[in-house]
Amino acid sequence: MKKILAIAAFAALAPMSQAAELITNGGFEDSTFSGAFTTYGVGGGLNGWTIESGSVDLINTYWSPASGSYSLDLNGNSAGVISQSFATVVGQTYNVSFSMAGNTDGGGAVKVITVGAGGDHSFSFDSTGKSHGDMGWTTQSFSFVADSTSSTLRFSGNSNNTYYGAALDNISVTAAPVPEPESYAMLVAGLGLLGLVARRKQK
Repeated sequence: MKKILAIAAFAALAPMSQAAELITNGGFEDSTFSGAFTTYGVGGGLNGWTIESGSVDLINTYWSPASGSYSLDLNGNSAGVISQSFATVVGQTYNVSFSMAGNTDGGGAVKVITVGAGGDHSFSFDSTGKSHGDMGWTTQSFSFVADSTSSTLRFSGNSNNTYYGAALDNISVTAAPVPEPESYAMLVAGLGLLGLVARRKQK
């Protein structure tokens, strides 16, 4: 009986297919800039990303990133909008995650952004009590189901924050994990054996 239970447990815990990262330069590390920060506008040099409107600040030494060396202030000289498109499978679920904080220099304590992918989502961060050395980064996430073979992830800053916007880092998009075909077979076999044992015990 213990052996059969072990088989069923193994089937339930069988490895899922590994999800590949779909976003390029999600941590903004693809840069050689070495100063405090630099501003990019439409057509600027934020590798992997399109700056659709406004401007953004690529932050290096000005404050502590969530990880690595760089992060982004979504409001440069004005509220910025950045986007990146990637291949998707119709009907597949995708998981989006990113690190969020806020510029503590002004523009109001609460920073609000809109994130679009399969619909718009609003996120906020309260920078009260935070500092350049302690940004208080939080992880935000949501999921969407692709309705096209190409999807676009878009981050929009809020003009109410003036020059001091939400901070972004560690942007990631991956397909929701799908069990390997072998996992289904093992699970069915394990459950079948459990059912057989249960019937024998009843007899």
